[in-house]
Amino acid sequence: MEAHLYLEAKIEMIGSATDFTYKWCVNMGLDVGKAAQLTLAVDEILTDIILHAYSDTSGYVEIWYQYSFSELEIIVQETGEPFDPEQHAYSPEKAISRGDFEGAGREIARKMTDHFIFLNRGKDGKEFRLVKKLDKSHIRDLIKEETTEGRENGVADTYLLTPATSEDAEDIARLIYQCYDYSYGKEDLYFPKRIEMAIRHGYKFGTIVRTSRGGPAGYFAVIRNNDSLIGEVGEAVVAPPHRKRGLMKRMLNKLIEMSRQKGLLGLYGMALTVHTISQKANEKFNFKSTALLLARSSRSIYKGIREDYPQPISMVMDFLPLTKKWNTPVFLPRSYSDIMKELYIQFENHPGFKDLPDQIEKADISTELSLEIYYEANSALIIVRKLGNTFEGSCLSMFRSLEELKLTSIYIDIPLNHPGVDPSVEWLRENGFIFAGLMPFFHKERDYVRMQKINTELDFALIETHSEMAGKLKETISSEFHALHKG
Repeated sequence: MEAHLYLEAKIEMIGSATDFTYKWCVNMGLDVGKAAQLTLAVDEILTDIILHAYSDTSGYVEIWYQYSFSELEIIVQETGEPFDPEQHAYSPEKAISRGDFEGAGREIARKMTDHFIFLNRGKDGKEFRLVKKLDKSHIRDLIKEETTEGRENGVADTYLLTPATSEDAEDIARLIYQCYDYSYGKEDLYFPKRIEMAIRHGYKFGTIVRTSRGGPAGYFAVIRNNDSLIGEVGEAVVAPPHRKRGLMKRMLNKLIEMSRQKGLLGLYGMALTVHTISQKANEKFNFKSTALLLARSSRSIYKGIREDYPQPISMVMDFLPLTKKWNTPVFLPRSYSDIMKELYIQFENHPGFKDLPDQIEKADISTELSLEIYYEANSALIIVRKLGNTFEGSCLSMFRSLEELKLTSIYIDIPLNHPGVDPSVEWLRENGFIFAGLMPFFHKERDYVRMQKINTELDFALIETHSEMAGKLKETISSEFHALHKG
């Protein structure tokens, strides 16, 4: 349950905003103490904005409330008077000796949150990001170490597949624990309350397999995209005694059926490149490789990865369309026209291609960018919501604001429905970005080309691909990566 407030920048509005913030935090699963801390942080930021950014002018403040399985993020945006936070930092000495509490609000916000980030986006205004982690009971606190005798003995002759509900949350966590101990890559699945909240609010749906005696034998889920009618297949697990009985195939078939019933236009899988098992599984169900995302996640996120693996984890994205109705024909950037045509023609009902005009002018509107930060992965995604004539300036402001985060990887998605995608891609290439691939239906049901900037060295010999197309992506991206880094 995400939310958005658009408020006039007046002191009288702060109370209403903080009341909503507290109730939203509690409803999304934050305990009352941490909800109060995050609300206090929002209160301090709003007060600072209204007293200082809009001290001599009128204006508006936007607040975005975003949920993920492991954290709540509140984004406060304003376009008031510019300021440099380094010139207005809080000083305990000044506060004691002079009663000067400048910067105290931001310091309180920093203390009350797990992540506090200020982004100066130039002409696009300023942005404050406040993050609080969802700490719920870990499965180890809910169960004792189980012996073999404590589990179901033998293998059931029959299995029942049913949609997973919030009431299955603890069994799902138990299943993950019993199968992987603490080596499973998605830590959220060790917290039953996080699973419960995600299913209850519809952020994901799945199927659970039970034995004839009711014990959990398998689980598989689809995580919905937050701004498009597609979903990611993941969180797949089958208990060891029940493997090699076709349960994974039955569950994925059920998920595809459920996804069509829910009106999803496509499914995608993010397959690790440290091995090809998940890539091979996706291929069996007619998923097609469309992108290779370098350094997508920190190695530490995937606890089962060998300890000596020396670099961040890259991923192959495989896509399965669930509709015969694709978008209208797209424009392909000239530099990647050949490989993008190959990516598209893998699909029987691809949208077709438009010719780029000789003279390309971006629309006479401001470019609109949104930003997603993946804190644990140390990466970020910039989404071009509107492609206008301020593209370069808006991107430069965003890049500058991200510099201090020292991110390993930055991705940017550009819509393929506008011929301005071609000069935009060329400008990104001049600024250190390389190709990543095609992201079908990814934002508001539109197709995007993804570019990526990687701020670390990578050994491509350690990146394993399975499909022929994934191999072509690796060859193209590797060549571009090494040419850039040699330069």
